[in-house]
Amino acid sequence: MRRAIGAAMLVAGCFLGSVVWLRVHRPTPLAPANLLLVTLDTLRADHCSTYGYAHPTPPVLDTLGREGTVFEDAYTPTPTTGPSHSTLFTSGYPAAHGVLKNGYAMLAERRTLAEVLRGAGWQTGAVVSAFPLAARFGYGRGFEHFDDEFPVETASSPWNEWEGFRLRGGFDRRGDATTDRALAWLARTSPARPWFLWVHYFDPHAPYDPPPGYRRLVRDVGERWPAKPLDEQIVAYDAEVRFTDEQVGRLVREAETKGSSGGLLVVVAADHGEGLMSHGWMEHGVNLYEELVRTLLLVRWPGHVRAGQRLHAPVGLIDVAPTVLALLGVPSTSMQPQGEDLSRVLGDGGAPPANRLLFFQRRLYTERDQQELAVGGEEFGVRMGAWKYVSASAQGPPELFDLDQDPGETRNLHTRAADVEERLAATLQQWVATQRGRPAGARSVDPDDVARLRALGYVE
Repeated sequence: MRRAIGAAMLVAGCFLGSVVWLRVHRPTPLAPANLLLVTLDTLRADHCSTYGYAHPTPPVLDTLGREGTVFEDAYTPTPTTGPSHSTLFTSGYPAAHGVLKNGYAMLAERRTLAEVLRGAGWQTGAVVSAFPLAARFGYGRGFEHFDDEFPVETASSPWNEWEGFRLRGGFDRRGDATTDRALAWLARTSPARPWFLWVHYFDPHAPYDPPPGYRRLVRDVGERWPAKPLDEQIVAYDAEVRFTDEQVGRLVREAETKGSSGGLLVVVAADHGEGLMSHGWMEHGVNLYEELVRTLLLVRWPGHVRAGQRLHAPVGLIDVAPTVLALLGVPSTSMQPQGEDLSRVLGDGGAPPANRLLFFQRRLYTERDQQELAVGGEEFGVRMGAWKYVSASAQGPPELFDLDQDPGETRNLHTRAADVEERLAATLQQWVATQRGRPAGARSVDPDDVARLRALGYVE
């Protein structure tokens, strides 16, 4: 009983501390700023030179990071495209927005960042690069212009059929074609009102097939390279990151020419990472290790966001919407955000709460998924400070890691730090209980759409 009470006090204490911290700063810009939000699919943070990677994968992001603030420990709640983007746009955990896996539509009652900004007078446009983020799943809400067309000729994987399903058009779109469409929308914006543009790039996602020449930009590739097939895959993945970074550079340069007196606020985030066999899995979705849930997050706004700042306290994609709205001087209360407003540390320095609770969950796997993949059962996790705890699943026992001492999660401290584990297990159990029983988003997938989702590993 004492342990349960202690865990409840821990949750309440962290929550109340966050509320007090949220209320101390509400910056209001002198004039409305334009907002460019870039999301990068499957971009593993520790494969970015921005985060210390030895190879020059994203030089544009390196520059943006030096000119703004980089969050060293940013997290997605679910390492899957649909749920993670839904969290970013609604500031809600999956149970709140209803997207438990790809193919689910966001619950209509959750307001999105685009809806709030459009209501406040911003012009809103979006260009996405893959079918899981199509308008039919709710991602077009609030956007006056939403581009989710994927012609076969600009697709990375232009299949005509997959697993017996006939495909209509392509599944995705190359980054250069996406940039072209985004720039075309920018050219049509009115200088009389600020604009919000969301651009999503899919290229780092499997299959790793960068355009010619990009491998040599990230490696000194000789005749005998690579030594192993895995090395070739990783080089190709890094080269896709470099190609995507180049497209971000094109986009930012043009967006800067469409500036207003309030300037240009740039936010770049990755939706999740990629396994690359770090824990025996090549892609993403099936576990909650750092290579999948730790993401890139940086913010640049000259004159408003501190330049050269690197923050180490854990934050999440769940914080993006309330933070952006606070920076722009737009109330976020109508969203009922579950995330925190980080605008204070961006503008004035300081740090987010070090012992803040962040929660994770594996995407929902149906019975059919479990027949095709060696995965089963639920899996949830929580991070507080340096500690990360992941609940038991059909794949194994609970896991406890001290990320300060073991950032690669190679030493499971399960049963070896009993007091910490019991506290975090009780905290996670209490949180999971609050997530269950809520309505999930409606499914809107016909057989041809299922084929598209299967095409690049989106099982179901």
